[in-house]
Amino acid sequence: MVRLLDWTSRLVLIFCVLMAFVIFAALSAQIISRYVFNAPIDSTDAIAEAALVWMTFIGAAMVYRERGHIAVGLIEATTPPVIQKAVRIIIHLVVIAVLAYVLTQVGKLQPLMARVQFGTVPHSPYTSKFVFVLLPFALGAGLTIIFALEAIWRDLTGQAPVQTEVQEII
Repeated sequence: MVRLLDWTSRLVLIFCVLMAFVIFAALSAQIISRYVFNAPIDSTDAIAEAALVWMTFIGAAMVYRERGHIAVGLIEATTPPVIQKAVRIIIHLVVIAVLAYVLTQVGKLQPLMARVQFGTVPHSPYTSKFVFVLLPFALGAGLTIIFALEAIWRDLTGQAPVQTEVQEII
C-alpha cells in the first residue's frame, strides 16, 4: 500500500512539473507572439490559468503528504510524544472531516459555477467550470483525504512520517 501511495505521490509531482511547464510555455508563447511578431495568440492565458488551477489543487495533496504546509511547532516542541501523536491524529481527522464535507457540497456548487466567468476562456466542453475548477478540487481533496488516512496509519503504527529530500536537508 505504501508503494502505491509513493507511486501516486510521484505521479502527482510529475503532473505538477508538467503543468508548470505548460504555464511557462503558454505565457512565453504569448509574450513572444505579442511583442516580437505583433500577433498575439488567443487562449494562452486560459491555458496557463487552467494549468495553474490543476497544479494548485492536485499539488496541495502532495504537499500535505510530505508535511510541507506551514505549521506551528509550539505543541511539538513543548509536549510529550504521546500528546504530539494525539494532536497530529486529531488534525488529520479534522482535515478529513472538512474535506469530506466540502466534497459532498461540490455538486451543489455547479449552479453557482455556471454564473462565474473566467475572463477570456472560450466556452467548450473542455473548459467547463466542472473541468476547470470542480474536478481538480475534488481530485485534490480526495488525494488529500487518502494521504491524511496514510498519515494517521503511520502515527498509529509508529512509522516515521513521509519525508522529502528538502526536509532531510533542513
